[in-house]
Amino acid sequence: MIYLKMKGENMKKGLKILFISLFVILISGCGNEKTNVNTNKDTAKETINTCTLSSDQSSNGYTLSSNYEIHSKDGLVNSVTTKETVESDNEQVRSYFKKTLEDSYNTANESYGGYTYNVTEDGNKVISDVTIDYSKMNLDKFVNDNSQMKSYIKNNKISLDGMKKIYEALGATCN
Repeated sequence: MIYLKMKGENMKKGLKILFISLFVILISGCGNEKTNVNTNKDTAKETINTCTLSSDQSSNGYTLSSNYEIHSKDGLVNSVTTKETVESDNEQVRSYFKKTLEDSYNTANESYGGYTYNVTEDGNKVISDVTIDYSKMNLDKFVNDNSQMKSYIKNNKISLDGMKKIYEALGATCN
């Protein structure tokens, strides 16, 4: 286990931010900025909504920024693409985040399917790129394990409005 040189309460606060961020990644996104994309399968248009979440944890040795693109059609989420960046000058902090993110995505993919991810380190940054394809996910198991999601299921998919409510409750800024 990696030991981080942080005081007890600051470490707990930092870990809380990390786990909130991971929860946000696992359940998808929000936003009001819309881009219409013409799909090849039919004439329906896909909507892309964006949401951002950032946390300045400089006192704990890092900053965190996340950008989410939620791909939906007819108000139902098809996939979420996430880019999350943790910046720190402390090698132990970066290693901890890299391992935690990789383990979290791997566990989620093994449990539910649908995750494609890549976690890299570039200088003083740990960058994770994640795509969650809900058409490949075992949504029934996911909802069973995350009971708060039940009210956001419509036509066997996650509703975009539900995801917006969850993200906004976590402090995300949607545009």
